[in-house]
Amino acid sequence: MCKKKGIEKSKYLVVKLIIKFQLIFIFSFLVSNQIFLLPKNKNKINKNIAYFKNRNRDNKIEISIKVCICIICKTENLYIQEFIDYYRELGYNHIFIYDNNDIDGEKFEDVIQKEIDKGFVSIINYRGDRDKPLFRAYIDCYEKNNKNYDWLSFLDIDEYLELKPKGIKIQEFLNNERYKNCQNVKLNWVLYSDDEKLHYENKPVYKRFNTPLFQNILNNHVKSTVRGNLSTNYWVGAPTPHTGNNKYNCCSSSGKQISKNSSFNWPYDYEYGYIKHYRTKTIEEYLNKMKKGKPDFIMDYNYMIDMFFKTNKKTKEKLDIFKKEFNISFN
Repeated sequence: MCKKKGIEKSKYLVVKLIIKFQLIFIFSFLVSNQIFLLPKNKNKINKNIAYFKNRNRDNKIEISIKVCICIICKTENLYIQEFIDYYRELGYNHIFIYDNNDIDGEKFEDVIQKEIDKGFVSIINYRGDRDKPLFRAYIDCYEKNNKNYDWLSFLDIDEYLELKPKGIKIQEFLNNERYKNCQNVKLNWVLYSDDEKLHYENKPVYKRFNTPLFQNILNNHVKSTVRGNLSTNYWVGAPTPHTGNNKYNCCSSSGKQISKNSSFNWPYDYEYGYIKHYRTKTIEEYLNKMKKGKPDFIMDYNYMIDMFFKTNKKTKEKLDIFKKEFNISFN
């Protein structure tokens, strides 16, 4: 009798051990695959479930929102490919380029036809248009594309978004809870100096210039990334290329509500992102920029020279270059 009871007890212990190991295995599997989580509240449960569902086989986050860029450019063939490469890496889905070159001037198709063929870039013909085309380009881009994109960034070709943390994609950045009540995310500039370089080099601007001027007064300027599908066109009646009309809520990098109709944000907010602005590059490149003019106002050379030295050190060598180019003198 005792022997029989001993056998039954042994069987019971074996079954119990097997069940225990099965439970440990199941628990480990659920935890490692982020299916079983121990959040503190219901909201965290929902966020974690969404997070799990948005991961691909490489364990990277996938967010379904679509984001595009609208820019207007003239004589920018030297820089257009590096601009495209940078924003493709950042996760943008499409770039709309408004071609404002002279009728017989250079063509973007000569250098980026492969990007057009792949469907990543669209060229819109604004060639030869000199009647302040920037605002009309912004209005046109929003009007035609806001139903197809969740967000639209309105930038210049010398502006590069820097998002935090490093490596984050634009979709994850804009999908954050801090922007849920914003129709426009306005990011501050951070100007970069010329690093005392005088001439163009065949390298991307973000590799050539490495001196951010975080306290430069011009950094109070912002540029806009606007939510799609608004009830009215954001850019109709815009006072400047930096901001649209005052109907919609705007926020800074940290998600703080800021002025709706201002081109500026002060104090600077760099917490989660900013715009690296290579406004001058070298003096050689800046002179070329001055000669081609700007799409939103008539060029004032004295003003532009003054702006150059608000970003860069004033040296005799640079002053001599301006003197020779424009036959002017300085005090």
